[in-house]
Amino acid sequence: MTPSHTGRMIIVVALLAALAGRACRRAPHFVRGDAAAVVVVQRPRDAGSAALVAEREPNNTQAEAQELTWMGIPAAVAIKGRIDRTEAGRAADVDVFKLVVPGQRMAASLDAGQAADWRLHAKRLSVVIIPEAGLALAFDLLDEGLRLVKTVAAGPGETVGLPNMAVRPGCTYYLRARAASAPAGRRSVDAGASAGSSYQMAVLLLDFEFGDEREPNDRPDTAGDLSWQGRSALAAGLFGWRRDEDWYRLPLDATEAGWVLNLDLEGVEGVAASLAVNDSAGRKIVAVRGRKGESLTLHNVALPSVAADAGVAVAGGRWWYLVVRAESGVDRERRYVLRAEAVLPEARGGFETEPNDDAAHASSLADGTTTGYLPLGDVDVFRYLAGGPRELDIEVSPPSRVRAKVEISRERDGQVLVEAVGAKAHQTVRVLGISCPAEPILIRLSQGKHDGNASEPYLLKVASRLAPRDAGRRD
Repeated sequence: MTPSHTGRMIIVVALLAALAGRACRRAPHFVRGDAAAVVVVQRPRDAGSAALVAEREPNNTQAEAQELTWMGIPAAVAIKGRIDRTEAGRAADVDVFKLVVPGQRMAASLDAGQAADWRLHAKRLSVVIIPEAGLALAFDLLDEGLRLVKTVAAGPGETVGLPNMAVRPGCTYYLRARAASAPAGRRSVDAGASAGSSYQMAVLLLDFEFGDEREPNDRPDTAGDLSWQGRSALAAGLFGWRRDEDWYRLPLDATEAGWVLNLDLEGVEGVAASLAVNDSAGRKIVAVRGRKGESLTLHNVALPSVAADAGVAVAGGRWWYLVVRAESGVDRERRYVLRAEAVLPEARGGFETEPNDDAAHASSLADGTTTGYLPLGDVDVFRYLAGGPRELDIEVSPPSRVRAKVEISRERDGQVLVEAVGAKAHQTVRVLGISCPAEPILIRLSQGKHDGNASEPYLLKVASRLAPRDAGRRD
């Protein structure tokens, strides 16, 4: 065995131990009493070890699949495989492995409601494949009916994996490793790397923790359900592959008229994430995007009115979808944590109400201080109505990394009255002594093209006084 192969074996065994340990290291839980969602750090389990098993050919089809035997606690297996090449040097081989999930198989006679809850009893399958330099791999998970559950791919030498797939106890699954398809315009993904043929695969079977996402959940029909604990809901997940997208279904039946939704997504170092709220038809209501490692917030998202009678239809549906997406970067070990909280707007003082990115959805504004966020690409529009001719002083204090832009216009025809732009990021912008007509005006806040801050708020201060010609009159 060459030193490089020995090193790869050590990496796989260490990876098995790390994955098992991290599976419980940062499990999300609710602390009851004030219904606040917190993350409790738990002791890691003993991962044990798994001997490296050699791939056995032929195993190119499901009928020839090599069956894997679980070892240790938690159940694990490590495989050393190879993607054989044709005489022309193309990686045309396919390796198929069969595994059976231990446990009692759910009865086939379950009704639709019970069958929909199978994920609650699912086991967590974690698969990570480390290819040799130059080998670009694609990986498929298939169920016992040979239906594709999930497929992921990576570039030459890049690790590929599925860290948190939900699988049914007592059922059979197939793992299929193959060469990734070449990008458009290229003859081969791994051209010029004739030695790049081997890979090592680590497979673990674990328990899901409370609040863990259960893949696949990348579409509305596979979205995981979020449950309210008091006025809070909590989920945790992994950015397991490029552009990984996780959907969560949040019921609105328990919310009350006038409440708003506050969302917080903890950042994961090395991953730039986005967070969106979609209605029951999957249409986007509001979204925010951040930089790598940046936490995201969506506060004061106006909740729709929900009728008490379950048989009454409500515009927008009786639930929303929360969508977490990895815009760039991957992390199969460190979880993100998503918190949702339903509150009354007064509980946080003056705050913008999302969505408010155009005149049709403008937030109401009064004298005083209002707080909001300007993440990348965001725009906030406010509607202000004076009781008569007034003079306004407007002050915007943006957070770091944001160069504020202020535009004031008439609502009825969109005519711009005043514009002001900060000379640099984090600089307060003041527009003083504006003549405000006795009709609605719109105050539009935006930022520079590449600016944005999803974790620090801005302050919008508005003060009005009688216009000079009316200074002697009473309001």
